[in-house]
Amino acid sequence: MSVSEQKLSGGEAPRPLYIQLAYAIGERIAAGTYAVGELLPTEAELGEAFGVSRYTVRQAIQHLRQQGLVSARKGVGTRVEARRAGARYSHSIHSLSELLQFAHETRLDVIGHELIEARGALAELLGCRPRKPWLRFEGIRMGIGGDPPICHTEVYIDAAYRAIVSDTSSLRTAVWSLIESRFGETVIEVDQEIEAAILDEKQARLLKALPGTPALRFTRRYYVTGRRLVEMSINLHPADRFTYRMTIKRDVPGG
Repeated sequence: MSVSEQKLSGGEAPRPLYIQLAYAIGERIAAGTYAVGELLPTEAELGEAFGVSRYTVRQAIQHLRQQGLVSARKGVGTRVEARRAGARYSHSIHSLSELLQFAHETRLDVIGHELIEARGALAELLGCRPRKPWLRFEGIRMGIGGDPPICHTEVYIDAAYRAIVSDTSSLRTAVWSLIESRFGETVIEVDQEIEAAILDEKQARLLKALPGTPALRFTRRYYVTGRRLVEMSINLHPADRFTYRMTIKRDVPGG
């Protein structure tokens, strides 16, 4: 199948090249240029047409696979499965770079923020002294295609770094990455907890779901040198819109 030329731009583009390419291919799928049931052009053809490497093409195809738009079989090719992405969002996280990639692939719309003092259960959750100031903000994370929302996010930032959010209505990168770039800190460790949860009325309304819907709650704590907590995020995903995937391998002696 031939593919029209559309060179992508690196430089100061707001999204990584593979996301731009996934968008471009997704638009052609939605328009019927690449019909459901047909094979996409090869990696080499797509790379040449869009002016990107085969590695970028593979990343874009993987992204489209996660959206349910295409499937790939070795020796066969990449087949178009649907004209539009499904509601389920899937990702795997094994490193800080993949956390950052997830943030770049989505948009966090900030609902509101306030400066608070951690007391009682919250101070215990944050592992800090009572009355320590934190910036709390909440928002809704949206995917590339818009609705439905991916998750409700509640973030606590050490008040020393509150300037990064105070005048922001939408974030296209990770909060911890902003802390690193603006304040010279280095995140060296992230603790993550995953729990089952139920959406309350407010959360369900914001997420356009029904109250009582099962959900997955991801709590992440970000530490800098000296294991000092600079951020804690609580992300609530409706269970029917999200899949978390990880690979576990056997340790090989001497490996």
